Amino acid sequence: MEFSLIIKKINNSLSEKEEIEFNNWYSESEKHRAYFKNVKEHKNSKEYLFDKEKNWNSIKSEIKITKKTNWTYYAAASIALLFSISYLFNSVNKTKEIPEIVTSSGYNNKAILTLSDGKEVVLSKDNKIENLLFKSEDKNIAYKTLENKDATKKENQAEIAYNYLTTKTGGEFSLTLEDGTKVWLNSKSKLKYPVSFTKGKPRKVELIYGEAYFEVSSSKNNSGDGFMVVNSLQNISVLGTHFNVKAYPEDHAITTTLIEGKVLVENEKGAKVYLKPNEQSVLNILSSKMNKRIIDAEEQISWVKGYFNFNNTSLLEITKILSRCYDVNITLENNDIKNLRFNGVLSKKQDIKFVLNAISNTTDITYKIENKNIILRK
Repeated sequence: MEFSLIIKKINNSLSEKEEIEFNNWYSESEKHRAYFKNVKEHKNSKEYLFDKEKNWNSIKSEIKITKKTNWTYYAAASIALLFSISYLFNSVNKTKEIPEIVTSSGYNNKAILTLSDGKEVVLSKDNKIENLLFKSEDKNIAYKTLENKDATKKENQAEIAYNYLTTKTGGEFSLTLEDGTKVWLNSKSKLKYPVSFTKGKPRKVELIYGEAYFEVSSSKNNSGDGFMVVNSLQNISVLGTHFNVKAYPEDHAITTTLIEGKVLVENEKGAKVYLKPNEQSVLNILSSKMNKRIIDAEEQISWVKGYFNFNNTSLLEITKILSRCYDVNITLENNDIKNLRFNGVLSKKQDIKFVLNAISNTTDITYKIENKNIILRK
C-alpha cells in the first residue's frame, strides 16, 4: 500500500476506493495497526524523522534475489515506502498549497538496438523478435551461443560485429550476452558489445555512458577468458563477478560498486584500484583522481530491483535521477534548496507525483508541473 494513503487517512481525505484499500491493509495485522498509530502520533513532530534504515532493511528482507538469473522482487503490502529529510522542519504544522497538476506515469521498458550495419530496431516488452543471433521478449534481449566458434576467422578486431543497446530517458532494459553474462541498463544509457566473443581473448564491452549492472559469466565457463568493461576514462577487469558502473557525464564522476567477487579498476593514467565486496571506486572526471570507499552495495543496485534509494542524497542529485527515470525537466527555483539532503526508499513504479509529494510532505517545498517541466520552489 502507498504511504500517501496513510497520510490521506490521517487527513480524512481518502476516496471510497482508497478507504477500502486502507481498511484491508489496516485489518491485515497488528503490525500495520501499530505502524499507522505511530505515524499518526508523530506525523507533525519536529523531532520525528522517518527511520529510513529500518524500512530499507525491511524491504531487503522481503526481496528475493536469485543470483546468476533474473532479479525477482516482492514488495509486501505491509511495507510502507517512506521518505525522510536530514534537517529539522522550520515549522510543525505549516500548511502547504500544492497546485493541481497533471502528471505522466513512470518509467517504460523500451530500448534501441543498433546493429552492426547501422540499422536501428525498437525493442519493447510488446515487440517480440527472434532471429539466428538473438531473441527479444518482454524487456530483455538475449544473444544465442554460437556453436561453431572459429577463432582463426576472428583474429582481426575489425571482423568482429558490434551491436549497441541504448535506453532513452525514462527507459530500462536488460541484456544477456552471448557468453551468458547478464546486464541491466538504467535510463539514458548506452552499451557497445560484440555479437559473439572471440575465444582466447578478453570478453570486452564498452559502457559509453549511463549506468549498468553486470552479473558476469565466470571465466571458468569461457575457456579462462576474462571480462572487461571499458569506458573512455577507465577500464574494469574481472574474471566473474557482480558489479555496478555509473558513468553519466553530468555527474562528473564514474562510480564502480562491487557486490560479489573482485575487480580491478584502472583509470586512463594507469592508476589502479582493487575492489572487494561493498567497496566503491569514485573517478573524478575533471581531475582523473580515483578514490575508494566502503558502501552498502545492495543499496547502490536498488534501481535494478525497482527502487529509488536515497542515502543522504542532495535534492539536486535527486532531480537528476528523477529526470532520467521519468523523462522530465526539473528546475530548482531556489538555489538554497539544492543541497538539502534526503534519505528514503521509494518504488520506481510510482507516478512521479507520488515522489514529489513525498518530498513536499516532509519539507516546505512545493512543486508545479507543466507538461514535462517541473519547478520545485520553497
